[in-house]
Amino acid sequence: MKIGLLGWDYSGIDPDGTSLVEYGRERGHDTSFFTLEEIAYHPGPEGVELTLKGEPAASFDAVINRSKLYGDDWRDRVERLAMLSNVPGPMLFDPVDVWLTGYSKFLMAQKLAAAGLPVPPVRSAVSLADVETAFEEWGDIILKPSYGYRGQDVERIRDFGSQKEVAEDLLARFSTVLCQPYYPTEGGEYRISVAGDTTPINMLKLPPAGSWRCKTLEGASFERIDAPDELVDLSVRATRVLGMTLSGLDVLPHEGGYMILEVNPVPGFLSVLGAEQHRQVLAGVYDWVERKVQEGPSA
Repeated sequence: MKIGLLGWDYSGIDPDGTSLVEYGRERGHDTSFFTLEEIAYHPGPEGVELTLKGEPAASFDAVINRSKLYGDDWRDRVERLAMLSNVPGPMLFDPVDVWLTGYSKFLMAQKLAAAGLPVPPVRSAVSLADVETAFEEWGDIILKPSYGYRGQDVERIRDFGSQKEVAEDLLARFSTVLCQPYYPTEGGEYRISVAGDTTPINMLKLPPAGSWRCKTLEGASFERIDAPDELVDLSVRATRVLGMTLSGLDVLPHEGGYMILEVNPVPGFLSVLGAEQHRQVLAGVYDWVERKVQEGPSA
């Protein structure tokens, strides 16, 4: 198969994009790497035609999407991804509607809740009064932008009176922020990575002493776990509901069950548990892509 990898950028911030290209070649595919900026439009006999780094988009059997939509030029990025999603021929894993839902915390919460999956209640806030309303209802809240990544700009409000400036700063920078109740993280947060039909990376992240954040980049520890069947089933179901091929879920144990905090469409650090798990992730993606291409778009 001829398979393209629509990557984040060329900075090396996402080494797993390159890994997917190299692994595809190991499996005998003609794989190549390009970015959203390298999608170009040209006149053709049937209207606008697209090229991917100079090659006709229609010549690809599949494109694996790990693209970046963040940034001041997000409108152009979304437009390019939408154009690619509309090209007959290559199957896109995953198309623009899936990507937009995966990037938006509001859209994600809406879709997961509509499917009956456990997610925190959310409120939108465009003013300090809105944040205060959320605090009065829940007492201890999380504020964050709908579009964000790596846990940046996520704040916890435990005392509204003394933390108004934190809320004002987020509102000034993002106009609209998402509010949700804070759920205790002392017992840890699960990270389940779904690759096609498999869950190769199952681990528990524990916050460092004195912190509530389960971020490995901020000192959180992590360990591989044998995830319970119900947690694996929940994670795969959430991934299918959102239409994703590869996902990284943050899930908290909650009241005898689980609470899905986030489903990341571009999970990183796929080699965090070592080479064996890393290759299982890559294999899970390609097993899924190969099967879906063979089945065809109507399957």
